[in-house]
Amino acid sequence: MCGALMMLTGKWIRPGVYTVEEFDPDPFLEALDRYGLPRSESHDPELVD
Repeated sequence: MCGALMMLTGKWIRPGVYTVEEFDPDPFLEALDRYGLPRSESHDPELVD
């Protein structure tokens, strides 16, 4: 749904053929956070033996 949203809002539209990795990820990640798949990042992870 978020990928379709990027295309429908014009954030991921360019002439030619592209892979998802070539587009700006920030709008996609913001949409994931907003529509039910929030993420978090740990800058000090706990190491496991």
